[in-house]
Amino acid sequence: MQHKDLINGLMQLNPEGGHFKHHPKTGWPVQTPAIKDELHIWFEDDLTFYNNKVVEVEKYIDHYGKDINKITFYTDHKNLHKRYPELNWVYYPKWLRVHTINSNIHQDELTRNFHFNDKTTRFLCLNRNIRMHRDVVCKRIKQDYQHNSLWTYHSRGVGSSCEGDWSLKQYNSVPMWGGVDLDKVDDIASHKEMLRNTKNLLLAKKMYNETSFSLVTETRATLPFDFVTEKTMQCFVALHPALYVSNQYHVAMLRDWGFDLFDDVLDHSYDNEDDATRINSMFEKNHDILTNGFPIDDDIKLRLEKNRTHYFTDFIKSLPDLD
Repeated sequence: MQHKDLINGLMQLNPEGGHFKHHPKTGWPVQTPAIKDELHIWFEDDLTFYNNKVVEVEKYIDHYGKDINKITFYTDHKNLHKRYPELNWVYYPKWLRVHTINSNIHQDELTRNFHFNDKTTRFLCLNRNIRMHRDVVCKRIKQDYQHNSLWTYHSRGVGSSCEGDWSLKQYNSVPMWGGVDLDKVDDIASHKEMLRNTKNLLLAKKMYNETSFSLVTETRATLPFDFVTEKTMQCFVALHPALYVSNQYHVAMLRDWGFDLFDDVLDHSYDNEDDATRINSMFEKNHDILTNGFPIDDDIKLRLEKNRTHYFTDFIKSLPDLD
């Protein structure tokens, strides 16, 4: 199957200019082309989980009815098939593949810019767009861990002190894919221009280099399936151990991918807990580390460098390639 056979099922671009707005309850508008013999639908962006259902998937079920079995859905969510086992699913982590390949292309520059020379005991928590779980996390940091943290929340007016760091407006104005034509396989594999997320990571290098570990607030934290973005993967590039505010079993997936999660220092048992308790449990079980910092000794440095090498070299072998 070639890229041209895939239809992006989520209508994000407005032909009159700009983007269609995503609605937290009704989700994205979807494309519903006629089915000939079969149809291949790719969900490019994260999907909308509301009222115990995936909104965009329900739109397809309602539209196509009994013909839904003629559609194969491709998604970055590895475990979404468990929610709709009656549908035809293919795990297609295109987003992760593109970012990993692009990071590999620029690994010399990335390796050169992230180091251990300026470490303090503080942890880093970077936030841009408003999310309920980020409100909870930043309130807790401000209340209990202000003395040992470096945190931002651009949409709430808390910017960074890094010279040249992008404002919210600047970030949104830079093309996500940097000109990559996602319909052409060769363009993805050979494209040399740095992606927006990687450029943004380099702009934040001073903050990463001056802190010992990260508290990552992922894009989603209450989905009943996985969703991993650059917020998680960039910690491996930037030599940061991390705690994660994300969906259940987020840490378990990273372990399955072969990364060292530093379970001998960080307590990740919160990863198994339900949404109602997971954030508070993460804070309570890691209170001492959040208060006093992460001990970056020589052994930890070697393990962090091994994680980065694994990301640059072997990790992509865990991601199926359909091209």
